[in-house]
Amino acid sequence: MPDFLVTGTDTGVGKTVIAAALVTALRATGVRAIGFKPVQTGLAADAPSDVELLAAASPEQTALCAPLLQLPETLAPAVAADRAGTMVSARDIEARIELLRRGGFSLVIEGAGGVMVPLVWGYTVLDLAERFGLEAMVVGRAGLGTLNHVAMTVAMLQARHIPIRAIVLNGRHDPPDLAESTNPSALARMVPGLAIVEVPHQSQPTPGDVIRAVVPWLHDVIARK
Repeated sequence: MPDFLVTGTDTGVGKTVIAAALVTALRATGVRAIGFKPVQTGLAADAPSDVELLAAASPEQTALCAPLLQLPETLAPAVAADRAGTMVSARDIEARIELLRRGGFSLVIEGAGGVMVPLVWGYTVLDLAERFGLEAMVVGRAGLGTLNHVAMTVAMLQARHIPIRAIVLNGRHDPPDLAESTNPSALARMVPGLAIVEVPHQSQPTPGDVIRAVVPWLHDVIARK
C-alpha cells in the first residue's frame, strides 16, 4: 500500500475528514496507517483542529505525528510563518516523514489547501508529494466550480508524474443540484481514466460521525491498484 497525499482543490473542501476516513478505512484492512499534517494554520478555539481529527482516526499516536508548526492565522503556511516570526524548513518536514516511515507506519499526509500552496517558501505540497512518491487523493467540492479546480489540480499532479488514486467529490446533496448531478460525467470526459468517488453531504452532528459515514465510500478506492 502506498503512502497517500490528501490534497484539496481549495481550502474548506473537506480534506481532513476524507484523510481521517482514509486512515480509518486503511486500518480496517490491517494497514498500520496514521495521519500526519506537517503544518497547520487557522486554529479555531471552538472546533476540533485538523490534527485532532486525524489523531482520532488512529490509536497509534506518536509525538512524531504532531505538526512542526501550528499557527493561528488562516493563511498559507509560509505566509502565516512569516507573520508569526517563525519558520520550519523543508528538510525538517522531510526528516519527520522519514522517521514516521522508519517507525513502520503507512502515511496519510494531509496538505494545506491546494497542491501549489507553499508549506515553506520554495517548497509546495506538490514538491512534498513528488519527493516521497505519494499517491494523491484529490478532494473537491461536489457542486458548481469544481470542474476547473479539479482539472487544474490533476494537470499539476500529472505534470510531476504523481499517481492519482481517486478524485473525491465531497458533499453531494440528496437530491443533487444540477451541477452536482452533471459534474461526475463531465470530469470523466475532462480527466479520463481517473476514479471519481461521490461522497454524500453529511448532516451528522460530530466529526467522528461524519468520518464513520465516509469510510464505506473509500473501500473501493483502497482496493484499486
